[in-house]
Amino acid sequence: MNLKTALFSCIIAGIPLLSSQAQQNTQAPGPDRKLRPARVLRPSEKASVGGATVPATIIREPSQGRPIFVTRGETFYFVMDLPPSFKGDVGFALQHALEPGIQFPLKPKTPPTYVEQYFHLILEVGPDVEPGLYDMKVRTNTMTYFSRHSVKVVDSFKDKFRFVHLSNMNVGDLTAPEFDEMLPEEINLLAPEFIVATGDYTEWARVLDDASSWQKVLSYFRKFDAPVFMLCGSHDHEASFTRYVASKPMGLIEYGNYHGLLLLDHPGNPIDQDYAQIQWVERELKQNRMKRMNFIVANSDELGLLDVWRQRGNLSNFVREHKVRMYIAGGSTDWDYKEFAGKLDGLDDLHFIRTHQSSTCLRDRATGFSHYRVIEIDGDRVAYAYPNDTASEMLQYSIPSGRLRAYFDAPNDGTAGRIGVTLQNALNQKFDEARLWLRVAKNGSGAKPEIAPGKPVRILDAGDYWACEVAYDLPDKGAVRVVASTNPEDVPPPMPISVKLEGASQWSFSSKVTDFGLAYFECGVSPRLRLTNQSRASVTCWPVIRVNGAQLHADRSSISRMPLTLMGGESVSVPLVLNLRRVSPGNHKLQVHFLEDPLSRLHTFDVNLSLEGIASSRVREMAEMVEY
Repeated sequence: MNLKTALFSCIIAGIPLLSSQAQQNTQAPGPDRKLRPARVLRPSEKASVGGATVPATIIREPSQGRPIFVTRGETFYFVMDLPPSFKGDVGFALQHALEPGIQFPLKPKTPPTYVEQYFHLILEVGPDVEPGLYDMKVRTNTMTYFSRHSVKVVDSFKDKFRFVHLSNMNVGDLTAPEFDEMLPEEINLLAPEFIVATGDYTEWARVLDDASSWQKVLSYFRKFDAPVFMLCGSHDHEASFTRYVASKPMGLIEYGNYHGLLLLDHPGNPIDQDYAQIQWVERELKQNRMKRMNFIVANSDELGLLDVWRQRGNLSNFVREHKVRMYIAGGSTDWDYKEFAGKLDGLDDLHFIRTHQSSTCLRDRATGFSHYRVIEIDGDRVAYAYPNDTASEMLQYSIPSGRLRAYFDAPNDGTAGRIGVTLQNALNQKFDEARLWLRVAKNGSGAKPEIAPGKPVRILDAGDYWACEVAYDLPDKGAVRVVASTNPEDVPPPMPISVKLEGASQWSFSSKVTDFGLAYFECGVSPRLRLTNQSRASVTCWPVIRVNGAQLHADRSSISRMPLTLMGGESVSVPLVLNLRRVSPGNHKLQVHFLEDPLSRLHTFDVNLSLEGIASSRVREMAEMVEY
């Protein structure tokens, strides 16, 4: 158990703590940045909504907005209110968030403690619990209570992983009537370790004093297959945040060697006026300066915390010594490298990250397309700028929704004995170690399903079907096909042909125009694919070759026709003609599959594309931004 986290979160048994200023900020800020006061919802109260009442959260910690990470055999701190129905025997369990039929009991390690209306104790995660995302479940003789998506059980903490930032949504605005359902569908395909959401989920909740808005917000975030750490924004109903989302407005992200601080910092409640919170931040950073990385998450993009430290004259030293590598802020547009840039002077190792609107809301310079940002961590290196190959200006681009899709050929609900899915990535960025869940009906033999070409991570017994978590690498501007079936004949073996890329992997293109006006790019490099038949029998194959979203062809002067027929053990060298209609400078995957393979298994190779002669400094800078 992380005792420091427990002390911070539960030192007074989960009683909500708000600064006096935070308790009074309940209206969307106007130009004068003042907010109308409203009553704070106390733990024992319910919100009144149109004459009805909305019950507040019973389980206080862990909560959906402040989930925790634990390993098997580890303990964690648990706090809940004591409702009148809390009688008789009590059982504690983890219920799988994606497969509710899978549950594991939790073992109390301490006697229960009662403080006012709170009940708390320490619980142990059993050694048999499967890694995954779980709901916290408490059962009494009369009632069952849940804290959804609040516990993530992991085998171990990674040093190479991804997480996602979701920014302002302002749902309720005329241009954003509802949350964008495409976001969870796409982000789930990328399997982030966690998600940070920096607030302003709603447009009018604070003005209308609508505490019930949190029910809709939390329901939406349950569509994500990852723990979500939520902040409160100036448009959200802050007075009830500590009753529905988290027991404190501030919080921590503790993921192994990576330590995040969630701030209460928005235009109506700026952190530079909250001395107690600044002290807490500095205490946390001091205690965790030996971690591999610390990072800050806030709703406000005004970098008020840096102002405080700069006024003391120790900003650059403080940031470096405490390993503060990221400052993630909410916003409506991707950062243009100009706003507040002066506050970052001298902080070369600090990444300021601001993300475009995560909804269709047309606020500020938002485009009306929802965006999300994927942040890739590799040790102490960070990558987060999407290499937008249609960019018209210099921005810290995030990812537009609508370009990651899954096409299933059967219902993915456990009723089909065979299910296939094609995962399309139309983005100019690859994603390794992505995940998806496939559900396959059991057959009479009870055999587990076979899966190809993805890598099975775990196969869980979900009663009438198998729930299969599958890992796959998703190349840029390409697709992957995966099949799972309890009938081995549905999963054909790969073709017995090895593929090797010969020649340079650095491809520099120059601009050309045909005599009839067709513009294209040509590369003088002559790479080859060596295909080798590793079987004894002859094999006929037609290689399909793609890079940067375009299909490449063999040099017809050497390979006159397709398909190729290779005798047993024979090798053939296929020269490639590198002519493209569009070149996106940067790293890409050369992708090869065989037309005869029903699963289109990919052979991929790293290549780098560049533009010769016409590469502007802006293009080079944008290519560099996406490097670690």
